Amino acid sequence: MKEIPMKIFFILLLLYPIMMNAQTGRLIPNPIRNIPKWVRNEFSSQQLDKKYTIIYQLYPYVLRGDFNGDRNRDAAIQIQERSSGKTGIAIFHARKPQALFSPVTILGAGKSIDNLSSNFEWVNIWNIQKRGKISVDEWGKSPPKLNGDAIYLAKRDSISGLIFWNGKNYSWYQKKY
Repeated sequence: MKEIPMKIFFILLLLYPIMMNAQTGRLIPNPIRNIPKWVRNEFSSQQLDKKYTIIYQLYPYVLRGDFNGDRNRDAAIQIQERSSGKTGIAIFHARKPQALFSPVTILGAGKSIDNLSSNFEWVNIWNIQKRGKISVDEWGKSPPKLNGDAIYLAKRDSISGLIFWNGKNYSWYQKKY
């Protein structure tokens, strides 16, 4: 009779370090934590979550910059239209002091911009292009003057370009690949 409790004691003694180690293991990081809380709040309060889903295919998960040139920090996230599965970008502009909500612009995800497709599934690189002059590209066409930060989009070893604020809305400037 004494053997059974002793066996259980040794089994528990062997399992104790394993159980303790499991508790101190690393947690899987949650990418939504990288998106500013005000963006998440605007996304749900403007009921964008009914039509779009936030996706995390590009890194960084959020781009922060002054996209419309008003000297306030805006944010861009990658989204997917629920009904079609088309991907795009939602740009959240900083809220004005007395405004009830932040203006949001949807690019792609079923909405086309200039001669750019309504689906940004081809994009596998994105980052910020700081405001200022852009050098003339290989085609020799004159680039836009950036009054705000632009969003650089690219498909590796293929198409690339900038989404920029032209003073009234967002435009696409394609670079030569």
